[in-house]
Amino acid sequence: MKTSISIVWHIEDVKSADGEDTDLTDTECCEVLARAEYGHDANYGINWDVLQCYIDQVKNERSV
Repeated sequence: MKTSISIVWHIEDVKSADGEDTDLTDTECCEVLARAEYGHDANYGINWDVLQCYIDQVKNERSV
């Protein structure tokens, strides 16, 4: 009987969520994962929409 599970998201998942023409660097992908880990709503977990939200944030901050 399992007493725990873990779900792993990888930078390749972030790049996949960003689409075929992604221009995210590995460092930016790591930032997306960090934000998702610490900023997600525990009621919903981390999913593709959550990753996209943080991808958009990271990309928008490039020009700041």
